[in-house]
Amino acid sequence: MNGFFVRMMARFRQFMQGRYGVDNLSRFMMGLGLVLWIINTFLGYKIWPLSLLVAVLLMLVYWRMLSKNIQARYHENTRYLMLKSKFLGLFGRKEGNAGARWNPSKGANTDAGHKLFVCPACRQRVRVPSGKGKIEITCPKCNNHFKRRT
Repeated sequence: MNGFFVRMMARFRQFMQGRYGVDNLSRFMMGLGLVLWIINTFLGYKIWPLSLLVAVLLMLVYWRMLSKNIQARYHENTRYLMLKSKFLGLFGRKEGNAGARWNPSKGANTDAGHKLFVCPACRQRVRVPSGKGKIEITCPKCNNHFKRRT
């Protein structure tokens, strides 16, 4: 019986290879769908547009998870995280690690002794040590060179 589950997991991993999977936006939409479904259940399914919205949300979640257009799904998730950060900022909450802050306007993330920059050519995040002055950064993905102040 144990070998059956191992083979099924291997097949599932092979199926999901090259697909986007679950991210923060998908988790949010799943949670929202669950909350709306529970509300609609307590109302006795009297509001049919709510049932339709739950179905559409769940289909969208599965479509995003199985999508092979990884770059587009990544950008959607990034926009969601920026909106979430702005929304939580209205209430004085900070998202993420205590020492790290994502600043979407600058495109840099500072943590203990490092900064993250976004490559202007391919949008790959590059982590470099901070406090080194103006340096030339080479993107590991596309080998593009760009200068930034750390």
